[in-house]
Amino acid sequence: MRSGDRKSAVFRYLIICVIATVFLVPFIWMVISSVKDPLHVFTRPIQWIPDKLHLENYVKLFTQYHFEQYVWNTVKLCLLNVAGAVVSCSLAAYGFAFGRYRYKNKIFLFVLLTMMMPGTITFFPQFILFAKIGWYGTLLPLWVPAFFATSAYYIFFLRQYFLTIPNVMLDSARLDGCNDLKTILYIVAPMARPVYVVMVLNIFIGVWGDFFNQLIYITKSENYTISIGLSYLNASYGSTNNSTIPILMAGSVVVSIPALLVYYFGQRTMVDGYVFRDVGK
Repeated sequence: MRSGDRKSAVFRYLIICVIATVFLVPFIWMVISSVKDPLHVFTRPIQWIPDKLHLENYVKLFTQYHFEQYVWNTVKLCLLNVAGAVVSCSLAAYGFAFGRYRYKNKIFLFVLLTMMMPGTITFFPQFILFAKIGWYGTLLPLWVPAFFATSAYYIFFLRQYFLTIPNVMLDSARLDGCNDLKTILYIVAPMARPVYVVMVLNIFIGVWGDFFNQLIYITKSENYTISIGLSYLNASYGSTNNSTIPILMAGSVVVSIPALLVYYFGQRTMVDGYVFRDVGK
């Protein structure tokens, strides 16, 4: 490597480290504050290394504030949304990729057009519909739509990857007696594994961190998710009692862990899922 190239690389890495530090400092402060005594959270200068680790903050989070119920409700929503979207969007994408019927491309174009509609346009009709059928105040509006292929993005995403699968493999499956469902299950889905991993991870993270939709439809405390639960704890205790700040920080750490693990262990597969071969169909 030439001297000029080496200096340029060092400079780029220094810039990256500075930017990363800016983003990491609040996260590090959150983690450290979660194991601090309440009296030392806002001390000046900041105490980056606590004298004693107060791990009981995490114990109180689950024993006194029932955070495990919020976690279970969120995990349940994530699993239902993942299952519904994977099944329904796979069927829709397969039909658009390999189906032979009139106006297929025009119908697909209309599906893509729905991606250009702002969420605020569809929110109010959806809210009125769910309220009329008695779903307001329940978890149903947060997972039932996933079973009806409501995500045009994932339909498009899967379809584009399905088109890279050679037709000869599908023809061989039909000759062996496979119907469309078996073809999806045994041929298409295994070959599209990287795309499904990307889809599952994105849906999981999206539902895990969702706040707006859950705030609108969830009204009962037994249905609170982690986002609503943290907001409730902050509104009820955090603004009036500094002793709960470490517990709120502990809750924020618990919320952050799944997202960090997902992106750390799934980053290579996610890159593979976004790289398509040439689509010649």
